[in-house]
Amino acid sequence: MNVNPLTPAQANLELTLLNAEAESVASSDFFIWLSESGLPHEVAIRLKNLVDIVERNGNRIISIGKIILIKIMEFVKVHPNLAIGIAVGAAIGALIFMVPFLGSYLAPTAILLGVSIGAIAGHRLDKIEQEHAVNTNMDPIAIGQDVIEIAKEFFKLLIDIFNTVFDTQVFK
Repeated sequence: MNVNPLTPAQANLELTLLNAEAESVASSDFFIWLSESGLPHEVAIRLKNLVDIVERNGNRIISIGKIILIKIMEFVKVHPNLAIGIAVGAAIGALIFMVPFLGSYLAPTAILLGVSIGAIAGHRLDKIEQEHAVNTNMDPIAIGQDVIEIAKEFFKLLIDIFNTVFDTQVFK
């Protein structure tokens, strides 16, 4: 992956544009979006608290939390089934954790398998909806290819967030 570093002026412009977009969205809109996305209200409230995180840059205040949530929202809009698959897998693991006596021992494996299978299934559904070729084999190589594609998309999201928000050229 070849990522060209941003010049300080480019990073500052990118950050200014993202901050303007973030400031145009009210905090209550984030809570509504998080609540409508199927998250429990407790999780939505905790994620909404991320909106309040800001960073001072010279004479201006940058809404870091809003920018991060906007990037996550963009990712979920592009990969809705992947997000749902991960959430369902995590929910199954949480339910197994509630089983008396054995739940605490089985939950880590159940969460790992549930999230993995949910992510792969969701990723394949997203590819079908986007009219991309989908390998429906269940052999280890096909599953490995899907895991690599998911990891690439996730790390693109992280790189995008880090490049725009935490660029050391901008925050001195």
